[in-house]
Amino acid sequence: MNRKGFLAQFTAAFQAVALVVGALPAQAQPAAGTAPAPFRFDKLGPIEAARPEAPVSLTASDGTGLKLSRMTARAVVEGPLAFTELQLAFQNPEDRVIEGQFRVVMPQGASVSRFAMKTDAGWQEGEVVDRGKARAVYEDFLHRRQDPALLEVASANEFSARVFPIPAKGTKELIISYSQELFLAEAPYSLPLKGLPEVGALDAEVSAGGKVLGGLKRTNFVPDKDFEASLPAAGSAGGLRHKNLAVVRVRPVLKTQPEAVASLLVLFDTSASRILGFDPQMKLLRILISGLAKGSGPETPVTVASFDQTVRLVYEGTAGGFGDDALARIRKERALGASSLMGAVGWAGRQLQKRPAKRVLLITDGVATQGETGAEELRAAVKKLKAHGAERLDAVAVGGIRDEDLLKRLVTAGLPRDGAVADGRLPVETIAAKLTEATSSGLEVAVEGASWVWPKTIDGLQAKEDVFVFAELPEGSAFKLTVGRRAVHVPSESLASSERPLVERAWAKAKIASLLRKHEMADGREAKDKVRSEIVELSVKHRVVSRFTSLLVLETLDDYARYGIDRKALADILTVADNAVRVVQRPLESVTLKPQPAPESPSFLDRLTGGFMRSKSAAAPAMMGGLAASIDGAEMEAAPAEAPPSGGSGEGFTQAMMASGAAADFMASAADSGGGGGGGMLGSVMPQLALPPPSPSPAEPPDMAPARVSGGGLERVERAEHRVERAQRRELTGPPARRGGAAMERPQEGPLPYTGRFKEVMELIRAGKADAAAVKARAWLSESPGDVMAIVALGEALEALRDWVGASRAYGSIIDLFPGRADLRRYAGERLERVAGGLDLAVDTYEKAVENRPDHPSSHRLYAFALLKKKEHRKAFEAMAKGMAERYPSGRFRGVERILAEDLGLIAAAWIKAEPGRKAEIQALLAAAGGSKEEAPSVRFVLNWETDANDVDFHIYDGKGGHAYYSQPTLPSGGDLYADVTTGYGPECFTIRKARPQRAVPYRLQAHYYSRGPMGYGMGKLQVIEHDGKGGLSFEERPFVVMVDRAFLDLGQLKK
Repeated sequence: MNRKGFLAQFTAAFQAVALVVGALPAQAQPAAGTAPAPFRFDKLGPIEAARPEAPVSLTASDGTGLKLSRMTARAVVEGPLAFTELQLAFQNPEDRVIEGQFRVVMPQGASVSRFAMKTDAGWQEGEVVDRGKARAVYEDFLHRRQDPALLEVASANEFSARVFPIPAKGTKELIISYSQELFLAEAPYSLPLKGLPEVGALDAEVSAGGKVLGGLKRTNFVPDKDFEASLPAAGSAGGLRHKNLAVVRVRPVLKTQPEAVASLLVLFDTSASRILGFDPQMKLLRILISGLAKGSGPETPVTVASFDQTVRLVYEGTAGGFGDDALARIRKERALGASSLMGAVGWAGRQLQKRPAKRVLLITDGVATQGETGAEELRAAVKKLKAHGAERLDAVAVGGIRDEDLLKRLVTAGLPRDGAVADGRLPVETIAAKLTEATSSGLEVAVEGASWVWPKTIDGLQAKEDVFVFAELPEGSAFKLTVGRRAVHVPSESLASSERPLVERAWAKAKIASLLRKHEMADGREAKDKVRSEIVELSVKHRVVSRFTSLLVLETLDDYARYGIDRKALADILTVADNAVRVVQRPLESVTLKPQPAPESPSFLDRLTGGFMRSKSAAAPAMMGGLAASIDGAEMEAAPAEAPPSGGSGEGFTQAMMASGAAADFMASAADSGGGGGGGMLGSVMPQLALPPPSPSPAEPPDMAPARVSGGGLERVERAEHRVERAQRRELTGPPARRGGAAMERPQEGPLPYTGRFKEVMELIRAGKADAAAVKARAWLSESPGDVMAIVALGEALEALRDWVGASRAYGSIIDLFPGRADLRRYAGERLERVAGGLDLAVDTYEKAVENRPDHPSSHRLYAFALLKKKEHRKAFEAMAKGMAERYPSGRFRGVERILAEDLGLIAAAWIKAEPGRKAEIQALLAAAGGSKEEAPSVRFVLNWETDANDVDFHIYDGKGGHAYYSQPTLPSGGDLYADVTTGYGPECFTIRKARPQRAVPYRLQAHYYSRGPMGYGMGKLQVIEHDGKGGLSFEERPFVVMVDRAFLDLGQLKK
């Protein structure tokens, strides 16, 4: 045989072996000799299950859970893909209309296809819309009293939706459907049920090939496990093709080699999201280290640290010495706080310099909520561990809500050897095997003749792991796959021909994943925005909800036109019918305008209010409210910080208003409404009289600022309603008696501000029993881990104990549990600002709130002033200037432009004081941004609250008996309330432009939470900003909680 023939036969034999054994790993790691297994266990099997989190839920803002009265699930499996449709019916136990928060935890990698809400007009479908636009539209709908719903990615595999209205004692019906890849060929189809409370009626069914594979029907049923259905046997390779698209599941590597664990550093997640699985997670830690001691030897060096928003060293020693004492230290800290993966990795780098370890293990859900959260930035931090001796990072993914994709990116970040991600629900011996098995990385993926393939490269692959390959290739061509430059055999008979829907959705999802990776790596805002636009376009076209899009329920043809949403998307709705996935072709005519009621003969009251008036008692929901502050009316110590002068009287704004004709509009509005100066019939009561507890705010004049923010028709309707009820109440009560010819008003009394368990905790604190309060709050939080009120109660108790770290972790828990909620992020920051050492976390959460909701002015001003407290003057100025430049929704935030302009002036004054040599430059920047100079003494009280579509009224009383509020915005002793915000969030500002000696002290500050609306309880803060006129600023932060309707909240005093 000649040399050429021998080589040909050898090559053929080698390829045959490769096809049988599987692709050999590129860059395979060397074997660790013949040492014994690094882990050995006395008892095998899964760790005790964590307390399950409900896979679907609908709750009111105040934590009230709605009963799941009916759940119908239909699933279709097609090759390695599955499509699931859930029809859900929830019952509202409350005697009031509410807004609800719908949550659904998806299987890993699932993508939402459909979200629909049933209304009186029938099923209203959600359309995929750019996320920022969707949020603004939703809130606009809410204020117009339409029936909006908004679903978006909350974090990792959790989706959340705001749903309104949920009728009093009524039922809200929803449909949500999703598609997913089935990653393990041998695994059954699984429908998450475990963790659900009692379901009134459950009906689940799974089909494949037109035949039912399994079903489950129960009534009044509490599931104790997920519903599973065995699937037809599938080989190690298989997939679906539709024309030029292919989706294939393959198993490229069948065998890898073991790796030793010579030393180990463990980073153990104790953030608030881990509360349900905290005890099983600690058990897993103990068993793993015990197994390491038995397998690798009791002297194996081990370091353990717990992390959330801070990092704490728990144990340094040997594997054999780790035990109950170390676990007790973790248990004492509990699961609290936000989650900073960047902080944990940075701490690991510093620790490795003191005590080297070759292996690092993360036990976490992988959901970063504080600090840097971007994958590329976190990967860069992990890569730096190489310089400190780390050779491999692994992760055990725990919890139902987890970000496995991010963890996979971290364990393949560029250390000498790539690691693995193990599912914490697996048997402990399987977890240990993954931690000690080498991985294969740098495996290039190619499909012959394909114009596009995803993924392009596979990293961190281990034996018996399946991967999905997506490709575009000529229709009818053979699917020839290579992984790591070696052929992976995919039999033609294992690739079934399929209809378009599922294959195209899987392809679109993969395409979006590739663009998200491109977005992470894009350099600069312009490049990122370009990729973002591509993602949004693809997401909208194929109805795949992504990081940058949401599903928004629209009602009418006018809605689509109004918000520029393409109605062509209506034809692409997937559903399950006849045991198969079907496309519902919705003709344009199926979206109809709501019928308008026939006009009624106007009453005298209607004619009086311009035809806008209807009975408020018929439309308004039952009330709950009053406000509860965490202060007892005592004057609080101001935290000094530098800032700007006062002296901007607002004359520039007034002149601009006069020049634009806005003043005439204002006078006409006042005359029509009876507001302000009292020209109208409803405003004929003299404003200086002492009045009974005022009703909600009446009509307001337009903002004394350029018309960037303008009022809308709904606001006029609501304010007209407010005026009529106020007039009716005055008719019943009559004006109070005057004292000596002058009005002497005192703060109003109302219902007690607290209710329920929160009230119990606060009463203990006020009685000096903070330890007992903390015990009660912890018990409450343990029973209701996601209850914001329980978290706030614990924070209050720990503040009373002067446990600043504990209080900061308590408030950080709000961030961790609701990372996508800008309102709750802001409230956490408002609490953190009052806690010693909490400012850095407050700045971080405010920054993320700005990114999340730049259309909320409170996000900008809270962020800017927090930066100013850190003496970051330029950044503070830029942050506030950005807030000024934002265009806010029409009619939403009255008076905000004046507030922000003066805020910017205060920051500029503080900056000038810090850098007087740059005064001319800073003043030029201020003028260019439209800010007002603040060069005289002033004190400002700014009220903001974190609930939408409701009305909180601000009242200010001076030491001379004066009273300023929405109807009487000026104190005779000096000071003005700028505007009254009746549509939620605020801010509302009252400014006194006098030096301390000229003020009519003491000032008593009070809030009246008039209308809770559908949002439930409310929260916010009063910020007191004292300016000495020379750039010196001091701040007081007074956070509060809203719990009882129509109560008056004492927000404290200003005594000097």
